[in-house]
Amino acid sequence: MMHIKIKALCLFRHQDKVLLSYGYDPAKDETYLRPIGGGIEFGETSTQAIAREVLEEIQQQICKPQLLGVLENLFTFDGQQGHEIVFVYEAEFVAPAVYESIEISGCETDGSTYIAQWLSREQIEQKQYLIYPKGIEQWLFKS
Repeated sequence: MMHIKIKALCLFRHQDKVLLSYGYDPAKDETYLRPIGGGIEFGETSTQAIAREVLEEIQQQICKPQLLGVLENLFTFDGQQGHEIVFVYEAEFVAPAVYESIEISGCETDGSTYIAQWLSREQIEQKQYLIYPKGIEQWLFKS
């Protein structure tokens, strides 16, 4: 039986750029972008989950988390159907040095690694990257 996953993702912004991680779907042969974050564990709030996920994945503490909204995402990844409810946050890093990093290395709980980069709207549009989950575009850049 398939289950709906509950996730929390966090947007970080700095100087008209947003921090997004690169992902790859082998079934679609598609490179895409997504914010840092992951699953919410039983007994944990979405705010606690985003702080834990960012700490686990990129070893950074966050402050001032604010809920931007909630998305329902129906998708396929690596040929498998998925369904998730996603709490989308924005926050700031405690350590200012993170904002000066060009690339940030991340590690998922399954051991897979990724690279996150600060990207401008123009860089995303120029490369025509897809950004997941669908609907998150509305919050990427402050107007």
